[in-house]
Amino acid sequence: MGKPVTPLVGADVFIQNEKGEVLLIRRSDNGLWATPGGCQDLGETPKQCAIRECKEESGFDIEIESLLGVYSSSCYEYVHYPYKDNEFCHLLFRARIIGGEEKISDETTEIGWFSEDELPELSDGHGIRIARGFKASKAPDLLAYFE
Repeated sequence: MGKPVTPLVGADVFIQNEKGEVLLIRRSDNGLWATPGGCQDLGETPKQCAIRECKEESGFDIEIESLLGVYSSSCYEYVHYPYKDNEFCHLLFRARIIGGEEKISDETTEIGWFSEDELPELSDGHGIRIARGFKASKAPDLLAYFE
């Protein structure tokens, strides 16, 4: 029996500032906005992945507070995402900034804070996850979402 072909695991973070705006990064690969996050490396946990990816993409050190949801890329259409041949399982975490400073990287061209009613054009699959983050911020006892 050969090696199984399975989805990649991605971890994203939903972070709000004191105004209730969400932290988004503009991706360098497709020019669209997304929550900080990316694929889990071998040997790290999803939580460690989320912390590392946020630091790499935004410059911020974060603390994970809770799991907001588990999402499957098979539930939305790839339009702009450059890795269309892969399937992903995305874990969305609520987090807060504990240090670092805003800094772009080779994966990001811009960093911004956006209110729920003024979101920019989002990368594939991020709309549903960001909506869940805003919903959870208004209902702290809301259970994590699963697809």
